[in-house]
Amino acid sequence: METVNGVLNYTQKSKLIYNLPTDIEKQPMNKPKVEFWTKEEIDFYLDKIHDSYLYTPILIEIFTGLRVGELCGIRWYDIDFEDRYLTVNNQVIYDRELKILVFSEILKTDTSHRKITLAKILTDYLKSIKCDALDTDFVVLDREGSMCNPRNLSMNFTKSIHKYRKSIDDLKREGKNIPQNYMQLKQITFHALRHTHATLLIFNGENIKVISERLGHKSISETLDTYTHVMDDMRDNTAALLDNIFKYKPLNDDNK
Repeated sequence: METVNGVLNYTQKSKLIYNLPTDIEKQPMNKPKVEFWTKEEIDFYLDKIHDSYLYTPILIEIFTGLRVGELCGIRWYDIDFEDRYLTVNNQVIYDRELKILVFSEILKTDTSHRKITLAKILTDYLKSIKCDALDTDFVVLDREGSMCNPRNLSMNFTKSIHKYRKSIDDLKREGKNIPQNYMQLKQITFHALRHTHATLLIFNGENIKVISERLGHKSISETLDTYTHVMDDMRDNTAALLDNIFKYKPLNDDNK
C-alpha cells in the first residue's frame, strides 16, 4: 500500500494527475430509519396469536429486545424468578454447512453477555407456563416442542402478520368481510421487534445507557446511531413538553 501511495504522490507532483483517488471524501451513508410497532399494534397482534406457539417468543421479545438467536437460546435456569432477571450467555444458530441447529456460548460481542431485568408481567407469565413445560431446558420451542430454529421463527412471524397488511379501505374496496377489531399492521421483520422494545423505552424516558446495556450494544454511540431518527422525533416533542411543564406566561408590555 505504501508503494501505491508513493506512485500516486509522485504522479501528482509531476502534474500527471491533479487529484489523488485517496483524497476523495467518502460520502456519509444515510442510515435507514428503524421500523417498529406502536403499543396499539403490539396489543392487537398479541391478542390475535394468543393460542399460537408464536405467543411466547413474541411476548419475551417485546419485553426484552433480545437478538433472535439469543431468544431461542434461553433456558429455564437462565431465568432468576426471585430477583426477576435473565442471564444472556447463549444463542441458537443454524449451521448451514452441517445443516443442523447449534447451541452456542459464543455471542455477537463481549457485551452481548449480559443480565436483563424482567418485568413482573413477563415473569408471571413465564412462571405460569413453566409448570406445563415439556421435558426440555429451553423456554422457546417450535411447533413440535423442540429447540427453535431462529430463521424459521423469523419467517413464521413475517407470515403471521401478512394477513394484516391491508387497510380497512382496501378490504372495503375488495368487498371483503372486515374482521371485528381489525387493524392494519406495519409489515416488519422479527428484528424490528427488538427495535420496538428499544423505541418504547426511549419514548418513555429510559436512560440511553441502560437501554444500550440491555440490548448488548458495544457502546452508547452504537445505540444513539441506531436510533438517531427516534431521538430526532423526541427532540421535536421537546417544545411541546416544555409548554406542558411550564404554564407560566412571560410578562410583556401589554401585561404591565
